[in-house]
Amino acid sequence: MAFQVTTAVRKMLALGGTKKVIQGSTSSGKTYGIIPILIDKCLTRARLKCTVVAETFPALKDGAIDIFKNFMADEGRWSDSQWNGTDFQYTFKNGSKLQFKSFDSVGKAKASGKRDILFINEANHVDWAIADALIIRSNEVWLDFNADMEFWAHTEILTQPDATFLKLTYLDNEGIPDAVLSNLMQRKEKAEAEERSGVLGYWWNWWQVYGLGEIGRLQEAVYPRWEVVDEKPERFTRFIYGLDFGFQHPSALTRVWFWEDELFVEEVIYESGLTSSQLIQRMKSKGVETSIEIMCDYARPEMINDLADAGFYVLNADKSVEKGINFINEMRVLVHKDSVNIQRENRLYKRKTINGQITEHIDKKNDDAMDAIRYAGAEIKEIHYSGATYSSF
Repeated sequence: MAFQVTTAVRKMLALGGTKKVIQGSTSSGKTYGIIPILIDKCLTRARLKCTVVAETFPALKDGAIDIFKNFMADEGRWSDSQWNGTDFQYTFKNGSKLQFKSFDSVGKAKASGKRDILFINEANHVDWAIADALIIRSNEVWLDFNADMEFWAHTEILTQPDATFLKLTYLDNEGIPDAVLSNLMQRKEKAEAEERSGVLGYWWNWWQVYGLGEIGRLQEAVYPRWEVVDEKPERFTRFIYGLDFGFQHPSALTRVWFWEDELFVEEVIYESGLTSSQLIQRMKSKGVETSIEIMCDYARPEMINDLADAGFYVLNADKSVEKGINFINEMRVLVHKDSVNIQRENRLYKRKTINGQITEHIDKKNDDAMDAIRYAGAEIKEIHYSGATYSSF
């Protein structure tokens, strides 16, 4: 597919300043526009060093690297011989290099050296100390993000005289797929319904950030109150398990059913003080299938090994907190009436408040079943909702 020069791309090309801060909605074409702009800079200037950074390497692979490879292939520019799959770096014929990196410490960020251009993708997920160590060693800086809350780009970068700001929305992206636009409009309707009711809840806040590109506000309750039902609706026919290990805290095993934009959750085990052998015994007595995925907290590898030796299909969970929470919040969630611990945690699962301000950090007091549900939800999103409806967000 040929690259489309959208309104978003034209606006980004017109930005001045050495630090370009691009805040926007989902599907506004931020990253899809910045990557080609960086490629063009590499092609037109010899020996340019350009670094693309994200919070984690999986985030890079699923986002910026995928966009880069697809664009280069679509434009007939890709050459396997110029791609270093070990260092994740592409060397252009004029000697310019485009590299993809993530950093988990300030020291590693400093050790990466100087560069001509830095692009921090989803900058709100990158720690300020790491970002600062990279920015100070870069001649030109690009940042993009969905502003679910104010962060260092607003307080540290936009206060500098060489910074410029651009806000984009999906309306700036003429290339938005019809299916994605249709899904956005459904979410807009939910936000408008909340506004009409006078309750500015999850969907209203979601639309402010991901529809309008505005700065959102964190809400103390992580999830809305889920609907309690007497029985599992017949439409739910597929499920996986989520398992959060504990000892003083409960070990929580949850069964998470999924159907279209709905989840049905129920607790299977919720008990403190369980050893591996006791947990295995409980799972067998509850009829936990050995053929169904159990997404586990990988902080306890010895427990996972014991469960695997007992024949259970255990896998390391994706523990990305916000990604899992966002997916679950996009779904309608039903809870079995007998799952009293899930219901209790659902009510009490909140973000920490410090000096009267709600922070992005989760209070860890009531999170055992919530973590287990999130582990299952992350796998459901990855495997079963990888189409345009969800992957675009």
